[in-house]
Amino acid sequence: MKFFWPIYLSSLFIGTAGVYVAAPMARPYVSGIFGKNTSRSSPAGKSAVPSAQPAKPRLPSAEAPSQPAPPVSAPSEESDDTPPVLKGINLASREDKPTWGVTHQRTSYYKTNGARLGHVQGGTLISFKDMRPSSKGMMVACQLLTDGSSNDVYLVSSKDVCLFTGSYAQLTSRQIDALKTYYTLNGKISQRKTELLQVSASKNPFFTAYNAAYTVYTAQIDKAKELTVQRDRATGAEKSSLEDQLREMKMAETRLKAEYEEEHLKFRTWKEQHASELAKPENDPDVKKWTQEMGELRSRIAGLAL
Repeated sequence: MKFFWPIYLSSLFIGTAGVYVAAPMARPYVSGIFGKNTSRSSPAGKSAVPSAQPAKPRLPSAEAPSQPAPPVSAPSEESDDTPPVLKGINLASREDKPTWGVTHQRTSYYKTNGARLGHVQGGTLISFKDMRPSSKGMMVACQLLTDGSSNDVYLVSSKDVCLFTGSYAQLTSRQIDALKTYYTLNGKISQRKTELLQVSASKNPFFTAYNAAYTVYTAQIDKAKELTVQRDRATGAEKSSLEDQLREMKMAETRLKAEYEEEHLKFRTWKEQHASELAKPENDPDVKKWTQEMGELRSRIAGLAL
């Protein structure tokens, strides 16, 4: 009995420790025997055993109702309608080097050898090459930027073209369309006014004589300009001969000018006396309509409109 209490206490301690160590290891076997889940509730345990009821959908908060996402639209070209002047595109002045242009009214076009080919309408884009003198005045050497056009160089009168700096490729398609439409309308107005003036002029009994005198006089001036160019390039006897012709032409020009002014005075006097009988081009319905449409386009091509 001497060692009873030491042995008893040691056995109690060892047995208790064994229960604590062996019990967790025995749980799976006990669950299989008794059909009970003896595992403790834990996050891992909950995820392994699915809930018997499906989760309810989460309702949106009443304070912040959900909104459908706004549709994503492609950037509009209108947002890039920067005024041409801010892109370095302006009406070319004498000091500028133009790169392109547009016909502002119906005009004839020619081969570089002077052969006339026909007409191009107002609103036709051109690519500028250079300026060339001719018997018809200064001409613009250019390529026509039209559908199906070739790379051939043609001549058009500088009086019928607006020339610009910069590159037309920097304009948006809206601006190019507005530019072409604007000058197409300008060409239609110019042509319509000419038609109306011709109708009014035909009523003037002095029109035929006045027109004939004008044609002869201007032809004389053009011929003198052409001979002047030849004289400036000539030398020796050829130059002296051309100078003699120019002196004779100058005397004839003075006479033709007097005849033209006489007929013009008769024409103008009758026109002023019968003004109420003649239609005014600016009051024509088509001219008014086209003028209004031009005004509506002007803001899109600021700095490029006449």
